[in-house]
Amino acid sequence: MCDRMDGMESDEDDPVVREIPIIHSTRLEETLHLFQYPLKSSFCINQHNIRKCFIKPQNREVKLELGIDIDSPNFDSGKAEFIAEEVDGNTNNPNEKYFESGLVDKVFLQSTRPIEDPNKYAAAVYNGREIHLTALKDAFQFRPTFPYMEKGLKRKKTMDTNDSDEEAGPSTVEKVTVKFKSNDERWKKNENSYKTLKDRSAEEPWIECSWHNENSVQSNVERLKLISDNTEDTVQANYLTDSEYIKLLIPENKEKTPLEPSLPSHMLSLHALRELPVLEQCRLLLKDAQIIQFQQLLLLLTGGPTADVLLKTLPNVANLVRGNWVVKSEVLYPANTLSATCGVPAESMCRARDYVLYLFTKNQFVERKKVSPLLKIPSEEIKRIFEGISRLRLENKKWELLLPSDVDFINKHTDLVQKQNLLWEHRFHQLSEYLKDNKSQRRKSRSESKSISEDGKPKNIPSSDDDSGTEKSKTTVGAKKKNLPNSAVK
Repeated sequence: MCDRMDGMESDEDDPVVREIPIIHSTRLEETLHLFQYPLKSSFCINQHNIRKCFIKPQNREVKLELGIDIDSPNFDSGKAEFIAEEVDGNTNNPNEKYFESGLVDKVFLQSTRPIEDPNKYAAAVYNGREIHLTALKDAFQFRPTFPYMEKGLKRKKTMDTNDSDEEAGPSTVEKVTVKFKSNDERWKKNENSYKTLKDRSAEEPWIECSWHNENSVQSNVERLKLISDNTEDTVQANYLTDSEYIKLLIPENKEKTPLEPSLPSHMLSLHALRELPVLEQCRLLLKDAQIIQFQQLLLLLTGGPTADVLLKTLPNVANLVRGNWVVKSEVLYPANTLSATCGVPAESMCRARDYVLYLFTKNQFVERKKVSPLLKIPSEEIKRIFEGISRLRLENKKWELLLPSDVDFINKHTDLVQKQNLLWEHRFHQLSEYLKDNKSQRRKSRSESKSISEDGKPKNIPSSDDDSGTEKSKTTVGAKKKNLPNSAVK
């Protein structure tokens, strides 16, 4: 009895080693699905190549097509060829064939729903500081299915039936149809029966989806969404005393502070800036500076947010380029607006600026004359983009960032730098199709301008970073004036 009591006292005195906060992440709450393979290990699934993925969104079904390693010594090519010939032997339409190669070279996995209410379950991610939970939208268990075997059996039954009909001769049996009075209650009970659900599933066609491997850029970007951006404590009232809580609800009357000297409408004093929320402070500073180093931002906001809070807030309004924080294009060019210089839509300006920023993440110097033909916006807008974040080097006519690479920040925050690099790669993949379309349109316009020049009309004169095109146009106009008769010159 004494030993038991001593054990209970030791359990009560067990110290708390560490407290880990649990955060509810909602970024993937409506799209997160769990795939389970109870009959196959994850190694076996990764070993095969998932060729295609199909889904029925209304009936909530998923089907996977996995390739079989036909070069394996355990693969029986003779039996695989025999089964494929039995299934697709009499099918002339290539769209109805299961095996295009003439071998059973793939396996189908079809899903079932093992959980009635998947919202009771969640996926957890631990980033070393917090545990982030995301509720599941649905869960699927995959089991092997062999639809081609059913096709072979149906064809065999049809052939056997035809043979028996030829031997028995003409049939004298007549079909009799019997109708019964329908009952609404009975129909409601059968609504969720197995046959009804099967017929409903057969009516909905399969929709093919894109499958991304585990280590692809798209998968890594989606995996980052399991971690919530907002990690600030929202239940601070639980840690306040009664008097502090009342002061928050009903602030005390304070004397009016003397008015500060009036500033232009687009400028804000540091005192007024520090009264704003952290996100708004970062947005205003970065929108004005466009590019800034982390230490400079800390000095400007001295006495305000800590370094950890800034690191969590900055990715919402800025991107990382060579260790420097550059304001996001969506902040400079809000949606459904036009640029101030030439009236270009905000969507085109954001694409062009993001492409320029991506080039600076890969190169120290960028040539504007090589970038301009790809972006499909006026040269004045492109020049404004470069002037906001970089400067022109006269010795090589190339542009470089206004600030040098922040090596100290890159070495201290490797996880954040890696996450930003993944986001840049994902953004570049989104811009690739846009750039391809611009390139094809540019080739078409070149062919049209070539045909016009052959008819005797002048070509457009391209511009460069030293604005030599303007001087050429002036000399051309002067030459035209000299060739005019005296009566036409004033």
